[in-house]
Amino acid sequence: MNNVETNKLGEPSDSELKSMEIDELSFLVRAQKFRIAGTAMRRTSIPLATEYAVRLIHLIPEISAEEVGAYFGFEHAETSVLLQDVLDTGLVAESQGRLTLSARGHQAVSPTSDDIELFSSEEFTAYQAFDLIALAPVDDATIQSGIARLIPEISVTDRVAAAKATSRIPEAFEMHFLEWRQRSGGKLKADDFRFQMTQDVQQLKTFPAPFHVPVRLYLDEPAFVEPDFSNLRQRGRTGSRTPLIEAFSAYTKKLACPSDYDFAFNQVESIDGGVFSRSGLNEPTRQSVWARLCHPDTCALAHPFAPGIRVVGSSSSGAVRAAMTEWTKQLETDSNPIFWLPPHADYWGRSLSFATLLRDLSEQEPAGLVLLARDGFDRWTANSWRKRFGKRERQAALFDRCLAITNEAPRSLEIVLKPNGWCLVLLHAPDLKSGYPLPVGYISGDKFLVHAFEDYFAKLATSESAADPVLWHREEENPTAALRVIDEALRIETVS
Repeated sequence: MNNVETNKLGEPSDSELKSMEIDELSFLVRAQKFRIAGTAMRRTSIPLATEYAVRLIHLIPEISAEEVGAYFGFEHAETSVLLQDVLDTGLVAESQGRLTLSARGHQAVSPTSDDIELFSSEEFTAYQAFDLIALAPVDDATIQSGIARLIPEISVTDRVAAAKATSRIPEAFEMHFLEWRQRSGGKLKADDFRFQMTQDVQQLKTFPAPFHVPVRLYLDEPAFVEPDFSNLRQRGRTGSRTPLIEAFSAYTKKLACPSDYDFAFNQVESIDGGVFSRSGLNEPTRQSVWARLCHPDTCALAHPFAPGIRVVGSSSSGAVRAAMTEWTKQLETDSNPIFWLPPHADYWGRSLSFATLLRDLSEQEPAGLVLLARDGFDRWTANSWRKRFGKRERQAALFDRCLAITNEAPRSLEIVLKPNGWCLVLLHAPDLKSGYPLPVGYISGDKFLVHAFEDYFAKLATSESAADPVLWHREEENPTAALRVIDEALRIETVS
């Protein structure tokens, strides 16, 4: 297996990595969709002579039709046609043979240039959703309920204002009118189609709007981790998403990984023979050293741990997802299921990208995915695992099977194992500057490493005897059959 070609994954192959995605966060924010009826002013296209005649009447009030015709050198018949065209615009009124701007004409006078701006009024009906934190436009998109249960919902702090959202929509829609035009496919310039007034607002529904924010590791000295809000900042009016960014930022600052990363580091070293220490990482909080080695030219693990690559980031990050779904296709594997030991951390697995990873792995692996549920023998904890990842009503389970285990494994340790195939090891330690969880690790198809973690998982799976350790299983099997699949994959011998 050591002759497998290492697939270069992750970031572009620049001469030096400057930053890399290490996580993707997902949030839900309460939003409301509205039907908005109103009027807008569209720039009109009128004959040039008519336009100049209107401008002339603006400059010379009380001018007669004959004087306008004389200005253009028109005969009587031409002047009569021009007069009718001018009156048809609605911008000019005639009284006793004298021409002046009408009330609408005066409204068309620009306060900045004192020039006539030629627009016609037209009605529109808009369907637009707004989040209830920033009251800014959002897409009318929802996430499947089976996935949405993973994602944290950011609470709306100003509930009084949120309850009165309908009354605030006319002002909000006017503020974001140009963005609505762009979202609805409008191709006119901003000066060609202008908001005039809102006539009616009807609330249609309330729903949780999804947001997805990448988190990046910047490899300056010193290195630091920071959520990348650039897409939100650049959306719509300048500063319109600032309340959202502040709410998301406050949430991310509360995320903290388990504190036993030194213990986890030492335990992994005792299992795998020192992959970290022999491949460039001597301390779990020196992640930037490991990250710089994740460049496509240097990410490969050397003998005796090949084939394998270094990775940095959570299992929701693009590079780690690609390692599990793409890089592993080079390896010879059998029909065993994939086993997943999560870290003991509330932030784990709470994004759309993580749910997408589970779906992709399930499609690749006919034997499915097995979740090792820490503290799963505790009734409250078991119910928590079922609520988040198990089958509920019309929601399919995100893992095919779930096995309760004790919580004796280091809490900052995450391992994904395909018996007789490959293993992914992630050590969750904090970024020293921000405190944000910054996992580092590797994925390897080396048989020694895979068998070592098979033995470790077998020990975890049998650390406590219980009448029914299977929290859930596939519909076509019973708990006994599910346990048999697990025992066979981990080579656990049972006494009948």
